[in-house]
Amino acid sequence: MNEISILPLGDSYQELAENLKLQLAAQYPIEHIARDTVLLQQGQKQRYGYLILDGVLGAIHDDAQGGQRCKEFYFKDEFALLYGNWLTNTEAFYQLKVINRVSVISVPLNVFNQPEWQIIKQQLIAQQLIFKEAKEAFLLLNTPEQRYRYLLAEKPHWLAQLSLTQVAMYIGISAISLSRIRKRLNLS
Repeated sequence: MNEISILPLGDSYQELAENLKLQLAAQYPIEHIARDTVLLQQGQKQRYGYLILDGVLGAIHDDAQGGQRCKEFYFKDEFALLYGNWLTNTEAFYQLKVINRVSVISVPLNVFNQPEWQIIKQQLIAQQLIFKEAKEAFLLLNTPEQRYRYLLAEKPHWLAQLSLTQVAMYIGISAISLSRIRKRLNLS
């Protein structure tokens, strides 16, 4: 990906996550949740956001044919939330599912309506916008191989926590295509 520069994907929430932890620690307990637990069903309205202290969550869409599409994976120090559905008060297009056992602080979304939470709400929205712009550039301006090479170089901790099928979903290709890329790179 030397020829294309992109905004860094993820891992930029750390300072905001630390601020959130400080405000939330006294009010909400840390929860430890098992793999494959669905925190939000597709089609339901969100009531909580999840500050991830450890583990991985995924925003997954199940289609009528039994297939799955991955919107996003959320890692340590990220606030997992379907922002568009939250801001428009609509039903979730995706389920929020535990990919790897997580430790989270579940935050009722109605707290962000309180005046003392408005600055953090604005920071979360701004951070999400930056991340989404970065991901859009990542997906649109790079080939699948460039996307995978970026993850190898910059996000090995992401790759260590996801299956190859999940990585393929994230970079927008089939598992077979990822296998071919890995073979070309002598990784399989």
